[in-house]
Amino acid sequence: MNLRDLEYLLAVAEKRHFGLAAEACHVSQPALSTQIRKLEEHLGLRLFERTTREVSPTPEAEYILAHARTILDNVGEIRKYAKLHREGKQAKIINLGVIPTIAPYYLPEFFAHVGKKARARGINWQIHEEKTDRLMALLQEGKIDVAIVSLPVRGEGLKTRKLFTEPFYLAVPAGHAYAGLSAAEPGDLEQADWLLLDDGHCLKDQMLGICEKLRSPASPVYGQSFRATSLETLRHMVAAHSGVTLLPEMARRKNDGIVYVPFRNERYARAVGLVWRPGSPYATEIQNLSALLSREEG
Repeated sequence: MNLRDLEYLLAVAEKRHFGLAAEACHVSQPALSTQIRKLEEHLGLRLFERTTREVSPTPEAEYILAHARTILDNVGEIRKYAKLHREGKQAKIINLGVIPTIAPYYLPEFFAHVGKKARARGINWQIHEEKTDRLMALLQEGKIDVAIVSLPVRGEGLKTRKLFTEPFYLAVPAGHAYAGLSAAEPGDLEQADWLLLDDGHCLKDQMLGICEKLRSPASPVYGQSFRATSLETLRHMVAAHSGVTLLPEMARRKNDGIVYVPFRNERYARAVGLVWRPGSPYATEIQNLSALLSREEG
């Protein structure tokens, strides 16, 4: 079965006459009739009732006709899309993945930097907000072209570029015992009532990695039942005096009832970067945009 068979099938169903269908398809009537007969043999179904006056689809053919129309409509869209691209008239659609702990905070800055240049190059964006593991899978499957994530990530054959390094802050409610600290060290925080993100967020693992004591069953965080699905939930829980947490710089807000205490050690930070497939049709565009966005030297 091929596309031409489906075109013949629809033509006969529409014209209700083999001769008129053959004329519409620019083939001889015997050639069209032969192909329809071969299609019926291939499917093991009788597709048309033939009389001396009219040809009509059988009930079994109606299902096949409906799907044939959908297939040919989609093929038409593909051909139209390709034609517009050849003529330089089709906008490029880049599928961009972003992790939830970055998306609501960084995307406005992202589009402020790349929006004008991207529009000038005919680029549109389709945004996919997912956790890191899912984004890496989508990249490998070719379902997205590029992702904004916290580095490093695992992904064979992918290219990465760090855009910037972002420090973490200890977020405590106003009036908390730690609110007066000028700077914090993880070892000072043994007795904190920690609030963490839910499993699957790479930022949760980074939080745990900052303070080794949080990995111990003796730590209050080990048995903590509360798990937030977003940084905004964590922020509101801290403001409500439900505990303390770690937040990246981009998630801080003014006058929100929270004191953000920096860490003495600058290594308590996360690297934010782009990851993309070198084989993406937009790899060159992404490479150029990564250079535009990067705050790193070189």
